[in-house]
Amino acid sequence: MTVSAKEVQELRKISGAGMMECKSALSEAKGDLDTAFKLLREKGIAKAEKKSSRDANEGLIGIKLSENKASIVEVNSETDFVSRNGEFHELVRSILDIVLSNDQNNEKINTEASSLINEAVGIIGENIVFKRFNYLEGNLHSYMHNSVSSGLGKIGVIVDLACDESDMDIIGKNICMHIAATNPKSVSKEDFDPNLLNEEKQIIKQQLKETGKPDNIVEKMMNGKINKFISENTLLGQKFVMDPTLTVSDYLDDISKEKSIKVQVRRFIRFELGS
Repeated sequence: MTVSAKEVQELRKISGAGMMECKSALSEAKGDLDTAFKLLREKGIAKAEKKSSRDANEGLIGIKLSENKASIVEVNSETDFVSRNGEFHELVRSILDIVLSNDQNNEKINTEASSLINEAVGIIGENIVFKRFNYLEGNLHSYMHNSVSSGLGKIGVIVDLACDESDMDIIGKNICMHIAATNPKSVSKEDFDPNLLNEEKQIIKQQLKETGKPDNIVEKMMNGKINKFISENTLLGQKFVMDPTLTVSDYLDDISKEKSIKVQVRRFIRFELGS
C-alpha cells in the first residue's frame, strides 16, 4: 500500500526511528500507526519512544569544510548540558560527515543520521532531533559564533565568495561575522524573497492607511519604507558592522579596488540555534 510522507513523519516523531524503518513498518501494518509502532518496538528500533516526545530546544550548529565543499547542520538536545557533552559533539560531527559524503541525497542523509541519533539517544538518555542541514560548494569561508568546540556553536555561517584570488580568509571571515550578527535575508535586492517583501508591504500599507494622509504622500512614504526594509535586510545594503560608515557593498568595492580584483558574495547560509 502507499504510505504518505505525513504518516511516516508522525511515526518518526513518536518512535525516533529512521525514515525507511517507519515507511516499511507502516506498509507492513497497512497504514495503522499503532501496529507500525508495535512492529518497531518488537524490532528494537523504537527503544527511545518515551524520550522522542520530549522537547529538544537546545543543541548545536555544526559546520565542516572540506576543500571546496561544506556542510552545516542543526542537531537539537533537551538540555544545554548534553550539548556540551563530548559524545554529542561526536554525533554532530558524524552527521556533518554524512551530509558531506552523500551528494545532497536527502533521503540517504536522513536515514543514516536517524540511525546514529537512535543509538545516541540510548547512550545519552535525552531526546535528540536532527532538525536541518544544508550543503554548499565554492570558494568557501565560515564562522562559528559562541563556539563550544571546533566547528560547533550556536550560530554558524558559510559564505561563498566570487573572486580571482585565493587568499581571502580575512575578508571571508569578516563577511561571515557580519552575517552572524545581522541575519540578512538575502545577498541583494535581486534575490530577496518576494513573499517576505509582499508581507512587509501589506503591513506598511495598513500602517500608512491609518495616518489619513493623501494617496500621493502615502505612496512616497511606502516607497521609502520598502527601500529601507530592503536595505536593512539584504547583505549588500546593510551597514557593515565593523565600520558603520560603509555598507557591505562599499566594503567589498573598496577591497576590489585595493586588490584590483572583483570580490562578490555569491551566496551564504546562516543557521542559528532554535530559529
